[in-house]
Amino acid sequence: MERSDSDADVADPGSGAVPGAPIDTTVRSAFEELVPAQAGEVALLRRKLRGWLDALPIDANSKYDITIATYEAMANTAMHAYPGRRGWVRLYADWAGDAITVTVTDTGNGIPAARSRVGKPASGGRGLSLIDEVTDQMTIDTGAHGTRVAMVWRPAALRQNTAS
Repeated sequence: MERSDSDADVADPGSGAVPGAPIDTTVRSAFEELVPAQAGEVALLRRKLRGWLDALPIDANSKYDITIATYEAMANTAMHAYPGRRGWVRLYADWAGDAITVTVTDTGNGIPAARSRVGKPASGGRGLSLIDEVTDQMTIDTGAHGTRVAMVWRPAALRQNTAS
């Protein structure tokens, strides 16, 4: 999906984001859930995250980027973190000031060094590259303790609303 800089200044009419309008302080500023690391569970969690995002004063493109990147991180956990055993994936999302931070955490095997380099998949998917492409910032902490993918977005609507 191609976007221009001028598009960032236009609020999505269905998003509740109106440039210069005050932020609704009744919106829940954090979302957290722990689910089994299974495909069906992370798909359901993706829909719950989207529901939380729909209440925030951000544009549709930002909601899409956040949803797709988060799902990609959770799907990686479901597919790779716990081979031959069961495990969990934790999703924590936070809206503070002009940023939305989403963290996906597991206690699985960690990402092999050859796969954790963004843009250099050893085999298979390109999920980490996609996440890196649609976030303002991404960090990965991985090892025998599991994996933590932290993603940050600074949607234009939040920057406009907090500028006053």
